[in-house]
Amino acid sequence: MQKDINSFCESVGQPPDRFRTIQIHPTKKCNLTCLHCYSSSAPGYHDVLDLANLKSFLAYAFDNGFNNISVSGGEPFLYKDLEELLQFSRSIGYQNTLASNGMLLRSERAKRILDFVDLIAISVDGPQPLHDKIRNQAGAFDKMCQGLEVLKDLDKPFGIIHTLTPESWTSLIWLGEFAASNGAKLLQLHPLEMYGRALDTLTSEAIDDDLAHKMFILGHYLVSKYSDQLVVQLDMLHRDYLLAHPQIVSGFERSCGQSGKLADLLDTIVIEESGTILPVSYGFNPRYSIGNISNFSMSAFEDFERQSIPDIKDIFKNTLSRIAEYGTRDIVNWNELLIEESHRSMEVGIEI
Repeated sequence: MQKDINSFCESVGQPPDRFRTIQIHPTKKCNLTCLHCYSSSAPGYHDVLDLANLKSFLAYAFDNGFNNISVSGGEPFLYKDLEELLQFSRSIGYQNTLASNGMLLRSERAKRILDFVDLIAISVDGPQPLHDKIRNQAGAFDKMCQGLEVLKDLDKPFGIIHTLTPESWTSLIWLGEFAASNGAKLLQLHPLEMYGRALDTLTSEAIDDDLAHKMFILGHYLVSKYSDQLVVQLDMLHRDYLLAHPQIVSGFERSCGQSGKLADLLDTIVIEESGTILPVSYGFNPRYSIGNISNFSMSAFEDFERQSIPDIKDIFKNTLSRIAEYGTRDIVNWNELLIEESHRSMEVGIEI
């Protein structure tokens, strides 16, 4: 096992080559009300992150090993300070990535912003009828395609993000061809998670194990088919493979996780639209908050490691143990199960 752990650390690279990401949600304001939106973003939101506080925290986090930001939302192009944020983050050494619905890319402001973006991921829910249905807006697909044309004209590297649902999985062959024919560098397939608006609009769309197998097989078919054209990332893992190689998802299982740096234990931290800094993922139990960008201390990471990392380590360990113990799912969405486990310490009766 130790040899496998070391190999993984070598394959992902030692600092500063390996991505250690800060996901930033600067606003919940969006031009759409997508049915599967995990943050329930919508046009009516107006609160945004304070740029000065955000800059200060990003400088601190960069000095402590984080090197990539991923801005989403809401729709990031509705964040009034996006251009200045990306200029700043790049100036101190971050790689800048964005996740967008792709509908607001034709303005001169958007094109200026794209100068400071290393990779932008565009959400695509399927062919036009399904995309417009999920996006809850007629014409959303056509406007997204117009955004892709802007990216191609600018020669800007981009990827496609797709949320897998019981209705969309049959479009995966189409989606692979759509991504490849448009020149995408990445196709990320992420299973629907029951958070945010999905709890109200897509309760009948939960993915059972039989459907997960079908998605898993088709996803790996796309990995093979397009291996020489783009990276296909499937956010689903086979239970046996995960249990044999936990270092894939857990920094606690890697030799590089012994460095004493938070950035080598946690691949991702999250800044919510409220300014709260969460470990691991959006939706993780706020009990384990690292702090808030409005009043964090210069020992925030060290304090968090001392106070919360033992519990976080147990959450990772217990998630793996439950996957092994129950064995009711062959195909797992690790991120979703980890979030559930983070809430389990305060709630009883959640089963995977």
